[in-house]
Amino acid sequence: MKTMIRPLIVSAILLLAHPAPAIVGYVNRTFGIGDSLFTNPLQAGPNTLNTLFSPSVVPYGSQISLWNPTSGLFDTTSTLEFDGISAISWSVNFTLNPGTGARLTTPTAFTNTFVGVVLNHDGSPLINTLNPPPVFGGPNGIYLLGDKAPVANTGENIFLNIIGRAPNIGEQVITLTSTSTYLGGGNWDNVPAMAVSDAVFLNIGPVPEPTTLTITLIGFALIPAYRRSKR
Repeated sequence: MKTMIRPLIVSAILLLAHPAPAIVGYVNRTFGIGDSLFTNPLQAGPNTLNTLFSPSVVPYGSQISLWNPTSGLFDTTSTLEFDGISAISWSVNFTLNPGTGARLTTPTAFTNTFVGVVLNHDGSPLINTLNPPPVFGGPNGIYLLGDKAPVANTGENIFLNIIGRAPNIGEQVITLTSTSTYLGGGNWDNVPAMAVSDAVFLNIGPVPEPTTLTITLIGFALIPAYRRSKR
């Protein structure tokens, strides 16, 4: 079954001056039927699923899954539970901080409103200017990440604003429908783009071109994108 990511709709980002230093705002995001890769775009206090996603808005049976770059699996999944009358709570009320990528699967499209403090790329509260995050220091691998700041990114800025450095030749940005490989000199085989609250897989290192194991672990949704990149 082919998995598709539906177009992201950001209805509004409203920034309100708040007693220093925090700026508070909201982001409306529409999740289409099926799978979407996303990140929490604002600091909402505890950042738990019950705080970020109201059971009165999210369709019963929707799931949110976390990617484990070590195992290469979505190995933590929470489902919106149902008491026979209405959706009541998430089965695992885990924390989803800004910048952490996740997969949301829903049987029905819905719009969620995120409310909270606007952050900088480095995870600090935004005051005046946007600053890059610290340079990524983890091992090579495939990570599901988003920008901690609620801004759109394209090309090299995806790497700069998420892991604090420009991409190396061969590194990739992978979505549910495409794979973009950095060729060097500011050039890509397919220029990547991500909207506010999007998350993407970053192939950092890069790890060797996807083996059967890697393709299987990321998910069958990425196989068509990988094949297109090889044509």
